[in-house]
Amino acid sequence: MGSNNLSLTLVVALFSGLLILGAVVGEDECGFLCEDGTYVTCANYPGQQFPGCSCECGPSDGHGCVVYGSDGSVATVCPR
Repeated sequence: MGSNNLSLTLVVALFSGLLILGAVVGEDECGFLCEDGTYVTCANYPGQQFPGCSCECGPSDGHGCVVYGSDGSVATVCPR
């Protein structure tokens, strides 16, 4: 009986941890685990922000792309 209670407690704790982690980090449309609020901009798409945390999350024909962190700081300048 005691091991059943312990197992249930562990399952509830793990599930709660996943819910908390999911609020901070989520998978974006391009398949990467990203912190909420990260985005990509590209020079040839003025005024648009693409969700994601990697250069691959920008448009395939994007030029002058930059990845920004959730605080708005530049995280990566994309090579293309």
